Amino acid sequence: MISLNESRDAQCDVRLNLKTQEQTLVRQAMDGAGLTRWEAEVLPRVVEDIYFQGGTNRPWKDGQVRYQCVDITAGPGRALSECPLVPTALSVIDVEKDREVLRKYGAVALRQSKLMRISEEAREQGGVLTQEDLGVLLSCDERTIRRDIKTLRAKDIHVPTRGYVQDIGPTLSHKGLAVRHWLEGKEPVAVARAINHSLTAVERYLEDFKRVSLLVIKGLDETAIARAANLSPALVKTYHAMYLEATDTPAYAYRFKELTQFITGEPADRASGGKKGAK
Repeated sequence: MISLNESRDAQCDVRLNLKTQEQTLVRQAMDGAGLTRWEAEVLPRVVEDIYFQGGTNRPWKDGQVRYQCVDITAGPGRALSECPLVPTALSVIDVEKDREVLRKYGAVALRQSKLMRISEEAREQGGVLTQEDLGVLLSCDERTIRRDIKTLRAKDIHVPTRGYVQDIGPTLSHKGLAVRHWLEGKEPVAVARAINHSLTAVERYLEDFKRVSLLVIKGLDETAIARAANLSPALVKTYHAMYLEATDTPAYAYRFKELTQFITGEPADRASGGKKGAK
């Protein structure tokens, strides 16, 4: 019975993935341009990196919604009616990653994963969501949102809602927390389990962290890194700080050596010289 259910889940994943924008581009590249499947599967990321480098020019993706958020610069205690708003694109649905989280960890973990994702996306675009916003976007009541936030906080994951950001200030995002778990020695599978995220998402966070680290070593400033890596300035700032922290933390020595050798092909003692020139 278990095998039958697993087979049905796998078949469902295949059908859903075939309907995504990326797979549409992959099929058209194979049929129209004669690309191999491997070449075609690389194409969507290449297109996004070249033609839609950050900012408002990023393409809309399946599962995203446009949502008005309070500007993150709006001061505490300011009436909502007086706060400036910013439009954001929030990934309420991510078929591949959401199916993986649901299957491995369950419906509650999926809701918490979405809560982390969209609140962080809002912050990276200069906005903050309230608990009321999160309830609307995730189709649940505010008590459920508060309970989820409390559960996540117990795991050292701080959801950047409007009240929390204003009262406490910037904290490490779930992406940064994933990188920290990795720096501390966890492998990607264990990191995904620790933060209730899909392995696909965790591997993407680590890949982005390595890209930022490489550009720091090359001496680019954060603005240039954000453009080159196609990441938000807020996320680049977090990863840049974590890279510099890794260079000076003995507990991260093993991972830092692995990281520098991977991105430079040089011994870690030579590669680490790049931190002094980083802006």
